[in-house]
Amino acid sequence: MNFHYISNTRTIAMAALLAGAVSACTPESSDKGLGPLPTASFTAEPLAGNANKIVVANTTPGGFLFEYSDDNGHKSTRERDTLSYFQKGEYTIQFTVFTNGGFAKAVKKVTIAQNAQTRDILKGGDMATGSEQFWTVLNTGGTQTAIKIENGAMHFDNTGDSNGAIYQKVSVVAGKSYIFSAMVSGNGASNSWFEIYIDTAVPKQGSDYSGNKYISLNTWSGCGAVKFAGDLATIGCDGTGKNKNGVMSFTKTGDIYIVVKAGSAGGTLGTGGVVFDDVKFLEEI
Repeated sequence: MNFHYISNTRTIAMAALLAGAVSACTPESSDKGLGPLPTASFTAEPLAGNANKIVVANTTPGGFLFEYSDDNGHKSTRERDTLSYFQKGEYTIQFTVFTNGGFAKAVKKVTIAQNAQTRDILKGGDMATGSEQFWTVLNTGGTQTAIKIENGAMHFDNTGDSNGAIYQKVSVVAGKSYIFSAMVSGNGASNSWFEIYIDTAVPKQGSDYSGNKYISLNTWSGCGAVKFAGDLATIGCDGTGKNKNGVMSFTKTGDIYIVVKAGSAGGTLGTGGVVFDDVKFLEEI
């Protein structure tokens, strides 16, 4: 089912955008006015041989700027692109197009019939005995958060101000889709953070880690202060991956680092600390 809705006014912002796009021209050099308001249209069809990929393409005459977005966290500004979906279900794709007459939007719903085929490229995510060999403990300076694997899970604990992390290097391929997930639980922390960084920056012992904070529990942002349990990718309330259900892609092929950092400032990680288990970093096949 398709739904279309169109801007009814030609805004100053649109005029400015058009002026920027043709900055070499001046009002004195052209008397061409704005064209008619467009009717947005696009196609959204399964990729041949892979029904978990949807190819979206503009079909609006005169379009020169485009944006696709959906309720799974995808965003694209290409005229034609491919969106990947890991899990079966119904998804809504919204399309915005600009022409010399203004902008318009259109919406399509697509149904994914089955889960995508993936492989886990992270090692030791089950936190079984011996999994510690795949993780490197990072000293971020100052008092170190206690981190240990015990009873089939990784535990982060403290009794006051601390910071510390673990990390693992993995290799990713540009254009492929990936999904991060991890079960996390705790009895409620105070003035604390539990963060997942996914970045190309190499961790350095004795230095704090910063970069692309993908998803986190953060008591100042409103999560982690009361008893919690679930997939961090969905219950996290802070980071660039918020509301993206763990899905991401990369523009360059190479090594990245998955860094798990936890600590407190004027509080603690709570009674029993934070339990971290069943960590996955899935790559589409």
